[in-house]
Amino acid sequence: MAVGEGCAVLPEIDAARCVHTAIETASCRACVDVCPSGAWRLDDAALEIDTGQCDGCGLCVPACPRQAIHLPLVFARRPLAGSNAMLAACYRAADDRHTESVAVPCLHAIGLLDLLRAYRSGQHIWLLAYRNCADCAHGRGESLFTRAAHLNTALRQRGQPTILLREVAMSVWSRLIKTPTTVQEQGRREFLRALSQRPAAALLGEDIVPEQAVKKPPGEYFPDGDDALLPWVVHLDAARCVGCHACAQVCPEGAIRFVEFPSAYYLRPRACSGCGLCRDVCALQAVTLQPWAAPTQTVLPLSKRRCRGCGAEFHLPVATASGVQVCWVCSRAKLTRRLYQVLS
Repeated sequence: MAVGEGCAVLPEIDAARCVHTAIETASCRACVDVCPSGAWRLDDAALEIDTGQCDGCGLCVPACPRQAIHLPLVFARRPLAGSNAMLAACYRAADDRHTESVAVPCLHAIGLLDLLRAYRSGQHIWLLAYRNCADCAHGRGESLFTRAAHLNTALRQRGQPTILLREVAMSVWSRLIKTPTTVQEQGRREFLRALSQRPAAALLGEDIVPEQAVKKPPGEYFPDGDDALLPWVVHLDAARCVGCHACAQVCPEGAIRFVEFPSAYYLRPRACSGCGLCRDVCALQAVTLQPWAAPTQTVLPLSKRRCRGCGAEFHLPVATASGVQVCWVCSRAKLTRRLYQVLS
């Protein structure tokens, strides 16, 4: 049975957040590339979803860097003394209607933001029930396990506890959902030992926790440690930058800001969502984005000058400003005139 047939839940689109609404030259194809059913389509005219083709798998949700796509996900939470656990099961693995009601369409629809929100709330353990992802059309693209591995690497660098994804049988998962029981105070090691021996009695019951809808980039949820790995890191190449401010103007999260005095571009890697708008709008390829990297640049100093050609003030990176007397607009216009003279 297709996911959409059982769930009948299709993703909701916030067009105002989509990068293709911001600029016509946006290159993002995240939803199109990850969709296993070909429901997302992008051409020169529009980005659209064929609701008849969509099976509701939800893979497009974590793929979208701007959180423009939403699909309600519910997770069961089972707190225990001193810790908490999140329960999630693949819809295809659900064995009855009760567990179907608290299953997700695909485990890989659980995104980095879901992991981080749970982590910040004290839930470091995930108990998962699923089938063989290699045999499923939804098992392509970045997996939940890859996201967790990246996150754990970043957490270790910060000296923080890591998250644990543990597979449990569907029968065990169902018992935890249906008949959770109280346990005594126990530490993390005792909890894991109890889970392996008698998992149905390892956790307490609690209400289903819906997905939160706070629209913040993943980096904002990370513990302190700005010199450690972040989901996205932006870098400006001083040798290529002409100080046009386009990247700062188009960035929806304020990850790149232009400050007049002292003149500089200020970078805030935590705020970067990896949407790529800054890179797409830069005609000189001065902007690069790197996933899961440590920040190496937080400021690019600029020199303020007055153009001898048009009289307007302009900015250039201090490293390349020496001897430059015209702004980038006049410089390009001069090159165009020379090219015209040669061709004529």
